[in-house]
Amino acid sequence: MRTIWTITPNPALDFTYKVPALNYGHSHRVDDVEIRPGGKGINVARVLAQLGYTSSITGFLGGSNGTFFRELLSQCTPADLVRPCFIDTTAQTRMSIAVVDSDATVFNEAGSAPQEEDWGRLCTLLATEVRPGDIVACCGSFPGDSSATWMSAVVRTVHEAGARILVDASGALLRAACEAGADVVKPNDIELRQTTGVEDVAEGARALLTQGVGVVIVSEGARGMSVHGPDGAFRALPARSIEGNPTGAGDASVAAWCAFLASYDGPLSAQALAGALPQAVALSGAAVACPVAGEVDRDLYEEMLPLVKVESY
Repeated sequence: MRTIWTITPNPALDFTYKVPALNYGHSHRVDDVEIRPGGKGINVARVLAQLGYTSSITGFLGGSNGTFFRELLSQCTPADLVRPCFIDTTAQTRMSIAVVDSDATVFNEAGSAPQEEDWGRLCTLLATEVRPGDIVACCGSFPGDSSATWMSAVVRTVHEAGARILVDASGALLRAACEAGADVVKPNDIELRQTTGVEDVAEGARALLTQGVGVVIVSEGARGMSVHGPDGAFRALPARSIEGNPTGAGDASVAAWCAFLASYDGPLSAQALAGALPQAVALSGAAVACPVAGEVDRDLYEEMLPLVKVESY
């Protein structure tokens, strides 16, 4: 049986402070505090669990924050659907603080880089545990000043294990993943622009394809999502506009792509992945309707799914 793996190199304790109004330069009494285990790969695994898929999750955890992270994770994820396989490090797990009034102001710590041997232990874990046919999603930033060459090592290790890898990253990490021959990458339109310097989405995706990646998926917010490959490009628009919290939409779409890839045996192409665009777009919208990342509104997903239409880009 295939396993879906999610790698979160830079997990975080997510603190959400809800206040009536954020007044810069003043003290605030916070009575509404929510703390969750955060990180893009963690959110992907939580969405997969809500869809009934099992996953194994890994990344780096360290210090008292890492201990607290594990405790929170055990409380909010079903043990039979999410299997933690974290690498213990001496580097303190970072925190992310969101101050929410009518908007959200977010402070993301960069995180502390683990030791080189810790990265080596992560690659050893993948080489030992990942099986042919498995799906691996590497999601989010690297902690501290970790070298992008470790992205190349992760991609190479997954391929040597006979598995496929999807990378959700930007900048130097995205370029390294493409150059290493990742099967799929999924930037959003802003990340694509920042990475390639190209304004047009289709042109930017083609720029990444020339670097060696198999298929490029681009999420474009209210404009939907598109897939690009050597065989062409396809796009799907949302069924309707959803008001809410968009921060978990991209992670929900990665969960949809992981679920599709876990059941797909054929060669990867834009046309093949276009068949899963409705699921990815509908699940993204269902995540926007939820107050926190890592959750989806299943009823809304089922309602919107048949309404999402795919067209040539």
